[in-house]
Amino acid sequence: MPSQIPIIRTSERRDFLRCQQRWWWAWREGLRPRGQAAPPLWFGTGQHIALGNWYCGPGLKRGPHPAETWQAYVGDTVEFIKTRDASDEDVAHYEEAGALGTVMLNGYVEKYGRDEHKMYIAPEQTFSLDIPWPENGDLFKRLKRIVMARYAGTFDGVWRHADTGLIWLDEHKTAKAIFTGHLEMDTQGGSYWTVAGRVLRAKKLIKATDRFAGIEYNFLRKGVPDDRPKDAEGYATNKPVKADYLAALEAHWTKAGIDKGSLAAEMARHAKATLGGLEALANANKLTVLGERSKQQSAPLFLRVQVHKTSSQNRDQLQRIQDEAWMMEAARRGLTPILLNPTRDCSWDCRFYEMCQLKQNGGNWEDYRDLKYAVEDPYADHRKSTDD
Repeated sequence: MPSQIPIIRTSERRDFLRCQQRWWWAWREGLRPRGQAAPPLWFGTGQHIALGNWYCGPGLKRGPHPAETWQAYVGDTVEFIKTRDASDEDVAHYEEAGALGTVMLNGYVEKYGRDEHKMYIAPEQTFSLDIPWPENGDLFKRLKRIVMARYAGTFDGVWRHADTGLIWLDEHKTAKAIFTGHLEMDTQGGSYWTVAGRVLRAKKLIKATDRFAGIEYNFLRKGVPDDRPKDAEGYATNKPVKADYLAALEAHWTKAGIDKGSLAAEMARHAKATLGGLEALANANKLTVLGERSKQQSAPLFLRVQVHKTSSQNRDQLQRIQDEAWMMEAARRGLTPILLNPTRDCSWDCRFYEMCQLKQNGGNWEDYRDLKYAVEDPYADHRKSTDD
């Protein structure tokens, strides 16, 4: 018989803290928008699958090239993904998803190769961990459960460094822009780090003496390579102007040993040449001429950030998981109100935005719900692990 122990997911914790109404609709009522997932979610899921199949393990074993997995995932689907938001100077920019994902994953493998230092213990490792009742849990004494909740999730990957022997957790991220300032306090990565040792030792995937180093956040920015010419330090440059061609030609002829008088005559002769003429002359002399360094440099397409955790942070994270589980229990039992937290981000950040507006304005939001949303089990992927 299925256990009555509630399951808690990391994304559920995030929704609960962001807005309890969103949490209730998504996790208690299981509402999901009908049709295909929103393009960013669909895109990110496919990229995760591609990387998970690539880092299949064990050890240095690698699966199919992630771009191949991506193309099979996309199939005939045509979607457009936003790679840059609108600004005062520019409009929003979109790329066709299939081509964008292929370019990203080809570039990723070109940059990192086979990651020969990563000895994979498990790709996409699922876990579950029992969360005990707090000492001040008298409010729920009438409940006949041994534990308060079961925390379930999936690590993107677990690997051992070939040189140091230390164990790392992968956290793959795709985004329009890469932000790292929040990573030290990131709930998802911090939670996974906290439970990883207990779970992996229980599964006998690692030894009691094995040491964890931390979490490696593996960012892939949604974008295509900057095809502008680069200078020696890798910075993108503008198109060269006449002054750039004249300076390059002068340096070339000086290096070739032309005397000062002849050099001055040559420079004077070409000073009034057209830009096209100077470009042709530079090509004839086999010169690559770059413009000045552009003020607008592209952000990196890929970035890896390693975050270490302390035992104090682990204790704090466990306490936070328990506290949030306790608050969810109270909300499920109707002992606390379901609070709404509207912000300026709701219009793009919440899949229930229109329905919430209807409800707040006294409209027929129930019919809208039944038309626009299907009911699914948000814990389906982890339900089996909670059976008695």
